[in-house]
Amino acid sequence: MQIPTIRLHRWLCWLLITMLAVTYAVGTPRPVAAQDGALPRFEDVPCTELLGEQLAFTVDQSGPVTCGYVLVPAEYDTPGSRTLRLGVVRFLATTANPATTPLVLAQGGPGGSTIDTYLQILPQSSLFAERDRDIILFDQRGTYYAEPFLRCDELFDLTIETLDQDLADDEAFEMSQAALGECRDRLTMEVGSLSAFDSIENATDVESLRVALGYNQINFYGVSYGSLLALHVMRMYPDSLRSVIIDAVAPPQINFLLEAPLAEQRSFNELFAACAASEPCNTSYPDLETVFETQIERLNETPVMITITDSETGERYDALLDGDSFEGVVFQTLYSTEFIPYIPRIIYDASKDDFTALSSVLGIIVFDRTFADAMYLSVICAEDADYTLADVNTGDLPPELATAAQQDAEDFLESCTLWNVEPLGPAVDDPVSADVPTLLLSGRFDPITPPTYAEAAAASLPTSYNIVFPTGGHGAAFDGGCADQIIADFLANPAVAPDAACLDAPEEQTVNFATNRDIIELPVLLRLANLEGEALQQLGILGVLLLFLLSIWLLGPIVWLVNRLRNRETRSLPPVAHLSPWLAALNGVLLLAFIVALTVVFFALAFDNNTVVLFGMPGNATPLFILPIICLLLTLGMLYGNVAAWQQGFWSVARRIYYALLTLAALGCLAVLWNWGMFTALI
Repeated sequence: MQIPTIRLHRWLCWLLITMLAVTYAVGTPRPVAAQDGALPRFEDVPCTELLGEQLAFTVDQSGPVTCGYVLVPAEYDTPGSRTLRLGVVRFLATTANPATTPLVLAQGGPGGSTIDTYLQILPQSSLFAERDRDIILFDQRGTYYAEPFLRCDELFDLTIETLDQDLADDEAFEMSQAALGECRDRLTMEVGSLSAFDSIENATDVESLRVALGYNQINFYGVSYGSLLALHVMRMYPDSLRSVIIDAVAPPQINFLLEAPLAEQRSFNELFAACAASEPCNTSYPDLETVFETQIERLNETPVMITITDSETGERYDALLDGDSFEGVVFQTLYSTEFIPYIPRIIYDASKDDFTALSSVLGIIVFDRTFADAMYLSVICAEDADYTLADVNTGDLPPELATAAQQDAEDFLESCTLWNVEPLGPAVDDPVSADVPTLLLSGRFDPITPPTYAEAAAASLPTSYNIVFPTGGHGAAFDGGCADQIIADFLANPAVAPDAACLDAPEEQTVNFATNRDIIELPVLLRLANLEGEALQQLGILGVLLLFLLSIWLLGPIVWLVNRLRNRETRSLPPVAHLSPWLAALNGVLLLAFIVALTVVFFALAFDNNTVVLFGMPGNATPLFILPIICLLLTLGMLYGNVAAWQQGFWSVARRIYYALLTLAALGCLAVLWNWGMFTALI
């Protein structure tokens, strides 16, 4: 979910890379009872108050929904501790006879916003379209729609300030530590003890949510860190759970931080093997691993300056990209199942110094203002910083990678010392053995929580069903396809193994890597979407020229009517004089149709979160690009008519000048389209 910050420091890059990661805690059950005016309790608020006008409007279109806050104590074992407010969006069931147990969702991180994430993901899910039970999104303590929101603006500002700087590691570490200390001091003054934001309190919040909303039992879904949170809830409140779904599983008995270097290498090996085994991928991107390693070495020797865009402000920033950062970005793309088919293309584009798609992904993630990085630090430092450097598992990694992993681990320990939260103790590593029906989901290419982690978790769970998605990355649920079918079957009867026959389909077994035949390369579309100045200027020129070309639909009928009223004879004119205005009129309409169709297709893909928009258009849109060719032929016809008009003297001088300007406008439109690459789509 988080992409490493370019050229800042290996520690901060590693921190951002691991923000999807796991944290471990153990606790004893704390009775939670709802009382009037006491905690926990639920406060209804308008969705506009929680989400803002735009998101609230989107939510309201999804059927019956309520919004509000669950109020909980900051520290359950400390009487009189401050009150926290956890944002809740509850989508009510839409079927006639809904189930009484809701599905509660928890995002990973720790620090990710469940509400922000799943308001984007859920609409594509079949589980959401026809809801047979309530679906509840709640933001965990410290995250975006909770109060307080624990975010280190100091680290964000430092990242922006140093994007284009080539800092030595020692200098960058000192700067990041200083920013971290400032953040800790500020948040301690604002919210009190940062030790209150750990998985023990977080798991108790889940029980508080159940009690405050009045459910006897819930079904709980957690992804990444959310899966570990689910396991904590299972340990502490098993009777409150009808079933559990854990996705991208993070079991407490495996310290993710110590295994991260090998998990990363395993994921890359899976990618390279899958491409080599795919004839289209191996043909289009031969020897992918060597090309990847070559680019890392090249960029480390000679970093390049790229441009990334802050979509919230529209500002563009120069960012220095070296080989280690490039590797980190590609590593991050392995999280996304939808992005995996395009990773070979990203690697080969880099070999041509084309970082268009990579820059777009970086812009989206680097400027993410919804992630609670301070909450992440509180959780992970309390639960995972109890290792020594000898514990870091580097296996058979190359010496330079093993050394880097050791340094990252050492830097992170220093940062946790600075953050200074209370540790939770060694018992957090105990496996969970609650007898709650559990569905475990994993992806073959997951770079953080490989399928073996789910196997380890399942080993101590009496009623569990472990499923691996052969084309999956980090998180499988709510894809609108096979994963949703399996989840629906499990929720219908958790005591029975779900039907996973859909995994036998060819598209579920093999990654369909995107090749040149699958992509119409049009980087200008992304530049326009990012509101880049030069692209917008060209769009403005195209718009003015097209409007002038379309003016013939207004002036043409007027000229015809004037000629009729004045009884001017036009039948004696040569055929080219009659045909030429129609060529201009048709040309304008087809150019307009092409621009409109291109815009509609692009935004449809963008709203569907289709990764192909980072590169251009899907290959099946090729027929659309016949229109510019037709317009080129029509423009040639207009040129012929223009020459004939001046040679033969038909039409008035004013009309000949106007038609010449129409021809120039058509040529200008085609020149812009040519510059944008619209004529190469059929090649």
